[in-house]
Amino acid sequence: MAFTSIKTTGGWSTNTVTAAYDLYFRWQLKAMPLCRQFVDVRPQNPTHRGDSVTLQLNQYFDKAAVLAATTPLDEETDVTPRQLPATTKVTLTPTEYGDAVIRTIKLANRGMVPIDPVIGKAVGAHCGDVVDYLVQTALREGTQVYRAASRASTATVAAGDTLTANMIRLAVTKLEGNTVLPRDGQFYAGLVHPNVVFDLRTETGSGSWRVPKEYGSSQSDIWTGEIGEFEGVRFIKSSTLLRASDNDGASAVNVYRSFILGQEALAEAVVVEPHTVLSPVTDKLRRFQGIGWYGDLDFAVYRNEAIVRLESATAAS
Repeated sequence: MAFTSIKTTGGWSTNTVTAAYDLYFRWQLKAMPLCRQFVDVRPQNPTHRGDSVTLQLNQYFDKAAVLAATTPLDEETDVTPRQLPATTKVTLTPTEYGDAVIRTIKLANRGMVPIDPVIGKAVGAHCGDVVDYLVQTALREGTQVYRAASRASTATVAAGDTLTANMIRLAVTKLEGNTVLPRDGQFYAGLVHPNVVFDLRTETGSGSWRVPKEYGSSQSDIWTGEIGEFEGVRFIKSSTLLRASDNDGASAVNVYRSFILGQEALAEAVVVEPHTVLSPVTDKLRRFQGIGWYGDLDFAVYRNEAIVRLESATAAS
C-alpha cells in the first residue's frame, strides 16, 4: 500500500513540505556605548574652523610664589611685580571617520525581509562603537595610574591582582588632593568592566563593598548604566572597557582598565557630529545603494589631574 506522506518520497509532499524560516531576525548581543556622556569640555569661542583647535588653561601662582608673599612688606620698599604664569594648552585635531555598506538592488528585491533597516541599524551601532573606542583611547592617555598589588607596570599585573575597595579610595583621595570637582557636585564617576565589579563586590573584610546608595524617586539622577555609589564614586559598567589587546599583563593575563573621573577630564572638538549618510546613487542603472556614517571630531585629555586609571586582573571567568 502506498501512503501519501512525508516519509515516502516522490509524492505530493516532495515539493510542498519545506523548511520554514522565522521572518523576525533577532540581533546578536552587544554592549551599548556609554563613555561619551563623560566628555564635558568643548571649544566655546573658536576663532575659525581650522584644522585644529587649541584650548587654554590659565594657571594660578605656584606654591613658591605664595610662600614668597608671606614675608611682611617693608614700609619704604615697593614690591617687585610678578609675572603671570604661562597658560597650558590642549590641542584637539579633528579627524574624519566613517564607514559604509553598499547593497545591490537585486538583493533588496529578493531578500525575505527588507535589507535597508538591517543595514541602517548595523551602521548606526558601528558608528557608536567607533566613537566609544575613540573616547576610551583618549582616556587611556591619562598618566595617573594605580595598579592592583602595587605592581610597577602593566606588564607585571598577574592573575589574582584584583581591584580592591582601597584602590577606589586611593583614586578618590588623589582626585580630592588635586582639587578636582566631582561630576555632579558630590560624586566622581567610575567606569568599570562587569568582571571588575564582581571582584569589588566579592571582596571581604572591613571597608569592602557595601549596599550602594539607592536613589528612590530621583530616578532622573541616575547615569546610563549606573550600578550605584561607593566610596564617593558612582559606578557604571560596560564590557567595552576590555579590548582584545589588553592581554598585556604577566603571562598574557587580561589587564582591565577602570577609570575614576572628575569634571573636565576629557575634551572634544567636533566639526561634524557623527551621523548616518545615504550615499547618492551614481551607477548608470541605479542598482547600488550605500548607507554609511561619517564624523569629523577628536577627543583628548583636558585635565590629567581629573583622571585616575586603575589596572587589575579579575577572578571572574
